[in-house]
Amino acid sequence: MKRLLTLALCAALAACTTTDFRQYESKNNAFEGQGGTKEIVNGMEIWDGAPPRRFTVLGVIYDDRQGAIIPMAMLSGDMVKEARRHNGDALIRMGSSSTLRGVISTGSGVATAVGPNTYVVGSSVSTPVRRNASNFAVIKYID
Repeated sequence: MKRLLTLALCAALAACTTTDFRQYESKNNAFEGQGGTKEIVNGMEIWDGAPPRRFTVLGVIYDDRQGAIIPMAMLSGDMVKEARRHNGDALIRMGSSSTLRGVISTGSGVATAVGPNTYVVGSSVSTPVRRNASNFAVIKYID
């Protein structure tokens, strides 16, 4: 039962993500960056800024997903998988935005009457519902 619930949850989260790769075309597709910060995810570089070496741009990945903890924790790994599918050597993070789509609120309370007095205890939780849009350039290094 636990395994079935986990599979259903994963399927629901995956259904809430769209990832689209668009090929980049240009007469001059050779660039050389000035550097930036990078992280290594599953053996692939993800740059904030352009790497300080020559590269070509293969395309751009556009990703839209829920802004919750689990989908966002999967973002970098998912982008690396998509970049590898298109023979990329690295990624350049181009932009990201988050939009508040609403709020889910739940609450409960209990009232107890004792003689002429009534006591009420309650609690509530509100959770924001966010969508996150990101785009990454998939690049190939030129030796």
